[in-house]
Amino acid sequence: MTTNSPDSPTRFGPARTRLVGIVTALFVTGLVAMLLLGAVIVFLQIAGLIVNDAQFVIDAERVLGPATYAVAAAFGITTLALALAQGWKSHD
Repeated sequence: MTTNSPDSPTRFGPARTRLVGIVTALFVTGLVAMLLLGAVIVFLQIAGLIVNDAQFVIDAERVLGPATYAVAAAFGITTLALALAQGWKSHD
């Protein structure tokens, strides 16, 4: 995988460099959102265990699970898009 580093000559034009910057921002946003949602689920389930409320543990995943899965799916697609924008080939 080749990227624009300060030490190497620029391989990509300005449009592709801008695209990589945008997709990188989406990648970071998706990663943070996915990790935060997962952490909230875990902390809510721990709270349910502490107060001994099984339904609270189940509801934490039932309510936040679909949003977390959707963010994770979008994050996976963004990861592929970023790799392709940076010049990744399947044989790399």
